[in-house]
Amino acid sequence: MGFLVSFNRTMYLTNYLHSIETQINDITQKKLNMTNTISDLNTQINDIGDTDSPSVKKLEARKAELEKFEKQMDVQLQKLQTQLQAANTEQQSADQMLQSSIQKSFSYKAA
Repeated sequence: MGFLVSFNRTMYLTNYLHSIETQINDITQKKLNMTNTISDLNTQINDIGDTDSPSVKKLEARKAELEKFEKQMDVQLQKLQTQLQAANTEQQSADQMLQSSIQKSFSYKAA
């Protein structure tokens, strides 16, 4: 593989890795916010105390909805982490090809 192709592949993978890392950070932040919201709902449910109350049932329904969404985010996060590992492996390979290409391009052989 030529130097420019190796260089372009390395740059593409670097951008791709940053994109995945940004998505992971966004999901992690959303999960943190969701966990705080679920905790607040638990506090409200405990404060009301009456499990048969319509307001408690509403809060529990909202909590169940958030927990379901949180599980979906966990699945999405796991997929992104798998993609990140694969991209890191490919990045290492591309870096090695780039280094090899540089060595071949700039090495001098005595005649």
